[in-house]
Amino acid sequence: MKRTLLLIIFINCFLFTSAQILKVDKGFLASDSSNYFTGVIDATFAVNNRSSTAEEENIYVGVNNNVDVVYIAEQSATVLISGLNYYKIGNGPLIYNGTAHLREIFRRSAKLTPEVFGQIQFDESRNMALRWLLGGGYRWNILQQKNSLYAGLGIFHEHERWNGEFEAIEKNLWKMNSYLSADISLTKTTNINAIVYLQSGHDGVIDAFRNRLSGQLEFKNALTDRFKVKMTSSFLWDDKPIIPLNEFIYEVYFGVEYGFNP
Repeated sequence: MKRTLLLIIFINCFLFTSAQILKVDKGFLASDSSNYFTGVIDATFAVNNRSSTAEEENIYVGVNNNVDVVYIAEQSATVLISGLNYYKIGNGPLIYNGTAHLREIFRRSAKLTPEVFGQIQFDESRNMALRWLLGGGYRWNILQQKNSLYAGLGIFHEHERWNGEFEAIEKNLWKMNSYLSADISLTKTTNINAIVYLQSGHDGVIDAFRNRLSGQLEFKNALTDRFKVKMTSSFLWDDKPIIPLNEFIYEVYFGVEYGFNP
């Protein structure tokens, strides 16, 4: 029943919604307790007309939302990472993207754990109509204590659909997936959460490898047991975009996070 609920949340988050950083304390993955949910929710919303002129009113609308939910079973963990970004200033460019990532981690407390994952994503601001992928691999839990450090290696199949200048472009590739992540407590109230992904696959059409490097870094400071203020920065480098695009993008924003756990 709980697993079914998590799948429903996953579907809803995509329907109403680059780096997949799990904001939940990684110590839960090695805990002795089981059969419970833990997670975090953050959101920001802004609307103003500060860029308006006497001749034209420009309304700025900005929405950013992320939901991370983990179900801890006796031997495994089910992880949902989802997010939505929407920014628009008057008749200017639209920034609109969303991601939903679902991952199953087996033997969660072992040093070497198998995992499978799926992801759905769109990014209208970069003319990516749809990206979905399915894959799996192994996670190496290097450190599972107050601070956590882990790495992963695997493969996945990726389908993309892009809106080109004259026609839609579809691409199907097998890619290698590797990542390194850490969750470090600096003080009793301050911690750092970070992850870096490297994904690469050979494209026979251009007879070359397409490489993608992405990452995210968060600084958090606890206000209470439930609420934290944070600064989040992320980047994406795509060396050979499917359509002509800026190869490197980044963003930085500040927000408030709410965490729930038993």
